[in-house]
Amino acid sequence: MKQLRTIFVGVGGRGRWPLENATPERGFTPAALVDPSTPNLESAKELVGDLPAFADLAQALAQVDADAVIICSPTIYHVPLSKQALAAGKHVLVEKGMAPDLTAARDLVATVEASGLACSVAQNYRYHTMERTIGRLLHEETDPHYLGQPYLIEYVQHRVRPEPRTLTYPYASLWDMSCHHFDTLHYWLGAGFQDVAGCAYAAPWSAYEHPNNTSFHLRHERGCQIVYTHTHDAAASDLRIRVHGERGACFVDGTAIRFSPRPNANFAANQWED
Repeated sequence: MKQLRTIFVGVGGRGRWPLENATPERGFTPAALVDPSTPNLESAKELVGDLPAFADLAQALAQVDADAVIICSPTIYHVPLSKQALAAGKHVLVEKGMAPDLTAARDLVATVEASGLACSVAQNYRYHTMERTIGRLLHEETDPHYLGQPYLIEYVQHRVRPEPRTLTYPYASLWDMSCHHFDTLHYWLGAGFQDVAGCAYAAPWSAYEHPNNTSFHLRHERGCQIVYTHTHDAAASDLRIRVHGERGACFVDGTAIRFSPRPNANFAANQWED
């Protein structure tokens, strides 16, 4: 396995997650640590060894030979740090949310496309078992539960997250979940989303300063309609996904996936198969 010599930016709090998972066994060789906090750097060294440590990324890029940069800083720094790494010729994995607003996101996309380098936003769900199973039902005609052409996807998730933590900027919930849910929809349907109508709303009892719940109606050029709802400080957590196709429907409730062939009678009872 090719090893990517990697600079880790932001190694406290959430930043320990990539340190624990981007390991040599998975193709990453830690090359340097970057964090303005000395205690964070010292704690990270206890985990990965006595690596070169820097207060800012520019110093690390100038002094350390590396292939990639993993950025786990606060969201407001994601775009400038990513652009800095790309300008130095490094591939980038940047933690969600990708950017604090749409203008900054477009700026980063343009920089990536001009660079010819890879820049990915963590963490994609498209490699998880549930998402890949639905992908198989949509893409593989030989599967006995093949759905055929999809025409409706209902995607609903509620999460109990009463503490804002890092979600303290406008539309933070949308940016936080886009790398999960909207990337998954892109994986299932491919490019070609044409119309988007959405809203963000707050609750009077919520601790979040900005509207933290979102709902969307999207239309794909393949004829599929998507109804999406996500709340980030709900009273109960659950996940429900239903995909209707020309041959039947699949339904996700939590982690279980069931399939029902299309009935030929009005109001027929569901014929769910695990």
